Amino acid sequence: MNGIIKRRKTSDYAQIHNGALQQLEDIRSIGLISHLMSLPEGWEIKKMQLYKKFGRGPITNGIKELEQKKYWVTIKYRNGKKTLYYYQVSDVAFDDSDVLNMILEVNKGGYKILEISERFTHLLSNGGNQQLKTEDSSSVDSCIVDSQQRMVNNSPSTVQNRQLLNKKEKTKSKKQNKDKKTLLINKELTADEWKIYLTDSCNEFYTLFAPNRWDKKSWNALINAFVTETIDESRYINITEDKIKGYAYQSLKNIAYKHDLKNGKVERKFPFYDWLNDDSEDEMPY
Repeated sequence: MNGIIKRRKTSDYAQIHNGALQQLEDIRSIGLISHLMSLPEGWEIKKMQLYKKFGRGPITNGIKELEQKKYWVTIKYRNGKKTLYYYQVSDVAFDDSDVLNMILEVNKGGYKILEISERFTHLLSNGGNQQLKTEDSSSVDSCIVDSQQRMVNNSPSTVQNRQLLNKKEKTKSKKQNKDKKTLLINKELTADEWKIYLTDSCNEFYTLFAPNRWDKKSWNALINAFVTETIDESRYINITEDKIKGYAYQSLKNIAYKHDLKNGKVERKFPFYDWLNDDSEDEMPY
């Protein structure tokens, strides 16, 4: 007979609110919150540990629904030159007062909040992070744009001023994109983080390089050896996060060429590609 069997537990069990398990619709988010609720209270959540144990895809999708339904909160903040993340998860949905306390906790540390989970962004705009926002240059830029907008509405030369406003907004957008890129380049990765990123990047090129060369088992062994060698020889120290995918692509391109050369599929046409010292642009197919 099919059915659910519930056994009485007196130790080694986790309590999870039925609301979370019944309201969540993605089995990945249900599995993720079940795993996290089995950990001790106050446990420091690290995404890289979760990626390593369950895979990046399931964790990313699980967090997405948890954030959307307010069971997970992410606060991105700046500590000096480092960009850090503060995560909180609960089996009872967070409300505004809960998240305001989190913001206050980060503020007390003197840190600058950059982003917060989308469902709670209104708390920053409504003054929850007012002290830090006054120091944020983006707020200054916003005030300038607002002032220019008022000038546009009150000026007889509306077309000319609108063109000026559009130009300023484009400049602001470029500056923000440049700042984001700088944050990405300056972000320091551990060897374990670098290993996961490089492995994921290599696997994105499986359909490009593996067919007619390696089966899935051989490919996995190849990537594991390549990533291990990169870490052991400390090559990753000189490669920033934004260049990991490029490094993976060019390295696999060299490996595939060597494979084809060894098996007589191609003739020697070019030397080993030193992508770090080449200023030319060899775009990846994505």
